[in-house]
Amino acid sequence: MTTTSTNITRDGASAASAGDDFSARIHAVLPRIRERREEIERARRLPRDLVDEISATGIFRFGVPRAYGGDEAEFPDFLRVIETVAAADGSTGWCVANGMLISMTPGFMKEDGVREVFADISTPRAFVVEPAGAAVEEEGGIRLSGRWRFASNVTHVDWIGLGCMIMEGGEPRMTEHGPDIRHVFVPVSEIEIHDTWHVSGLCGTGSFDVSCKDVFVPARRVFSVFAPDARPEPLYQLPVLAPVASFYAAVSLGIGRAALDELIAHAPSKLQAMTMIPLTEKPVAQVEIARAEGELSAARSYLYDTVDDMWQTVSAGGTATLRQEALLRIASNQAVEVAARVAQTAARHAGASAIFDASPFQRHMRDTEVLTHHMITAPHWWEDAGRVLMGLQPIAPLF
Repeated sequence: MTTTSTNITRDGASAASAGDDFSARIHAVLPRIRERREEIERARRLPRDLVDEISATGIFRFGVPRAYGGDEAEFPDFLRVIETVAAADGSTGWCVANGMLISMTPGFMKEDGVREVFADISTPRAFVVEPAGAAVEEEGGIRLSGRWRFASNVTHVDWIGLGCMIMEGGEPRMTEHGPDIRHVFVPVSEIEIHDTWHVSGLCGTGSFDVSCKDVFVPARRVFSVFAPDARPEPLYQLPVLAPVASFYAAVSLGIGRAALDELIAHAPSKLQAMTMIPLTEKPVAQVEIARAEGELSAARSYLYDTVDDMWQTVSAGGTATLRQEALLRIASNQAVEVAARVAQTAARHAGASAIFDASPFQRHMRDTEVLTHHMITAPHWWEDAGRVLMGLQPIAPLF
């Protein structure tokens, strides 16, 4: 049982749910998430009834503009919630992070499309940002075909967003910024889900492949998260990848916190073979737990500092600087890598019992390791961040 008590609120109330006790609602569901984490792992997806319970907290309203009845929360508040849920279960934290990210997409869509796709703003949706599909424009919309990987949440949602390139003459249509990339929402009933999610970690996220062929998408559901015509509110003026990187870093921090807290709780009853000395009395464990606490807390503080700095800039009507983007990418990568090390430390000191499937320690270790492989926290982002700090432009077209 994790002892984490991540602070979701400021001054006793959620910035995103003024007048409502959101913090109490989300903490009430955490025990049921923990109780079902082995079930989630085995099923390779979240159970629909648990998703409904999580949705009822209002968690997927966070990113929806107030103009559409949403909460339009402050950037740092998303991270606090994600971190707290991920400490209960990594796969659930990942799915929540994705659902909260997708709740921001109405800030980039046409109003009639929002009214259709987000008719119920409390429920989650799936989204694959990679433009793996091909689309041809026709009267009233586009016709879409393709296959996409990593469609997290797809088994328990009604709508999925998909990335595609507009094609002309069999080739991608080019713009001054590169291929003409669009995003669309289609009903899950119009796509095929492929049972491909057999993985080492974050097993319960249901991140299956999906595909479709010649699906017509009306223009009201076609948009781009990379377009410059987003809504003017600060939440939609953030650099497009900043929430993605920081949200996934928050997932890692939550899992790392759970691993460390569970090791500390486990230590008094963990007796070394032959000597019967408890782990609490072992100097090597004392030192490594202290170091892990320091590293994890430092990484967390740095992430929140960089997020808050960027948020203050855009909230004041400014534009995030390239340096702020670089610092956020550094903080996000560091959080992911530190959390993985902390989870490994916890599993190692938990001993041989940690290798069994029923042990939370091996699950925390696998889940954090998977996050180090994600494209948004890949090693090359260190290179681009360093280039920016030294006065150069990043190599990645989207930073």
